[in-house]
Amino acid sequence: MTRQRILAVLLLLIAFVALALSRAFPFLDDFPTLAKSAIAVAGAACGLTGVWLWLRRTPERSSPGVTGDGGS
Repeated sequence: MTRQRILAVLLLLIAFVALALSRAFPFLDDFPTLAKSAIAVAGAACGLTGVWLWLRRTPERSSPGVTGDGGS
């Protein structure tokens, strides 16, 4: 679970940087439109994946004795 949260935070940081690059910095005016779109799409994908990882729950692992599947 901790590994998922760390990866989610990294992806959300990448999404934030991509958003900042696409909106705030004037040096992107020299980039072609396709590169600007690629940065925006990659940032959105990282953001969505980061949110999905943050909210995803890991399946509970249970032993056979707890679920009653063990033969007694």
